[in-house]
Amino acid sequence: METMANMLFEGKTADEAFEYWYSVLSEMASEGFAAESRDGEVVGEVINAITVIEDPTRGVMLNDIRKMPMRYAIGELAWYLSGNNSLSEIQKYTAAWDRMSDDGVTVNSNYGWCIKEKYGFDQWEYVKDKLMSDSETRQAVIHIKEPYEGVSKDVNCTVCLQFFIRDDKLFMTTYMRSNDLWMGFPYDVFQFTFMQVLLSMELGLGLGTYTHVSGSLHLYKRNLKQQEKK
Repeated sequence: METMANMLFEGKTADEAFEYWYSVLSEMASEGFAAESRDGEVVGEVINAITVIEDPTRGVMLNDIRKMPMRYAIGELAWYLSGNNSLSEIQKYTAAWDRMSDDGVTVNSNYGWCIKEKYGFDQWEYVKDKLMSDSETRQAVIHIKEPYEGVSKDVNCTVCLQFFIRDDKLFMTTYMRSNDLWMGFPYDVFQFTFMQVLLSMELGLGLGTYTHVSGSLHLYKRNLKQQEKK
């Protein structure tokens, strides 16, 4: 079976989105899709997978397929909000990031650090100022991934975040180069919908939709097997 492309899902909650994409990718697996990657065998992939969540306050996943461990999700959120990219800080909650750090000390993929520190200025405040000074702006973009020609275990999956004010509501679009449905998608959607809600509160705006664009949305064989064992 070939890779699928250019698919759109629109729903109210993160649960609905995950269940839809899991059904698509697991069906691909059942039909024999298989591809190798640096992180293991992929059994389903959709390129240009677009997810629209109507209610960004419902970014926590509670479905029976993939319940989020909230202790870790909140710990990761606190780590991002701190802007401290030290590996030791997230080790308070998990050792999973150890294999992604190039130097064993810091983590390039701490989104809060990328937003607040990495580029020499606070992109959160920059975006907020842009939106406050011009509600029609299309320049309210936070950059996460930078151009880099070297080899790293810690290349950001998220490319950028964009915010719009329309009809007195804050809309958000996240652009991902790569998204693992099982391990990445649940936490990315949780973290970024939280940021959208937080910024809407700081600006005193209503909430528009949250849109999540995955260049490659994929499912690994190990996670499919993990679900099948339940």
